[in-house]
Amino acid sequence: MAPPNACLKRAFTTLDIILTILGGFILAFALFHHGGLHNEQKVEDFHVVLISGYVLGAAIAAGAILGLYGVRKEKQWALIASSTGLTIVSLFLLLLSIATAIEANKVEEYIEDFYKEDRLHEASDERQHDVEEWQTMLQCCGLQNGFQDWHGHHPESCLCPEKPDSSIQCVTASFINGTTTVEELVYAQACIPLMVGFMRKTFNIFLTIMFGVSILVVVATGLTFALLYQMRKKTVNTSVMFKHSPSGSTYAQFANSDQHYLLT
Repeated sequence: MAPPNACLKRAFTTLDIILTILGGFILAFALFHHGGLHNEQKVEDFHVVLISGYVLGAAIAAGAILGLYGVRKEKQWALIASSTGLTIVSLFLLLLSIATAIEANKVEEYIEDFYKEDRLHEASDERQHDVEEWQTMLQCCGLQNGFQDWHGHHPESCLCPEKPDSSIQCVTASFINGTTTVEELVYAQACIPLMVGFMRKTFNIFLTIMFGVSILVVVATGLTFALLYQMRKKTVNTSVMFKHSPSGSTYAQFANSDQHYLLT
């Protein structure tokens, strides 16, 4: 078995260390969000996403660690297992990217179907809380028809700041406060268009990250195959034989000759 090339070995080691850190980061990210969703009792809604995160992070880290062990100890079985695992990961990322791209094209339809309420003040407390979180984050009010979806019962998340930024559009709306009606400055823009834009941007970021991870995994797999090829090449050694007897050589013919030459 021939030893692997030093430069190739160094490049493979560096890339596998990066993949190990990346796999650990994905596992930590999934675990962190699992805890947050568990506290909000939303684990079932993101069950598939969490499982995918755990599987992807564990597979990347395990494949990279096996590769590091194989290249350090020059164990071909570890490199074969690493390349097999990383190949499966690359195929999984490809399928996940295709599914994400398909879902990204339907995000507007999904959001409009999910948020159909036009009388938000009569919606459930959970739905109102959900909409208020969007309103606070995106600085908007209502869903399809703006502040009118609240029918005069809009919450504080709809209110514009006292000195709004020039990029924020605000309008004056009637607000029912108990038995009286007051005028308040609320966000003019409805939330659904902003929600669609936000989700599309999120999908694009997610696709970019997956594309980058896929490239790293594919390169690592290629380097693994290159190392296996080098390690399986037979080392060619030139053998040198020494003979005590000069038989069969030109020297032997000269030694056995009856002719003698004198140098004067």
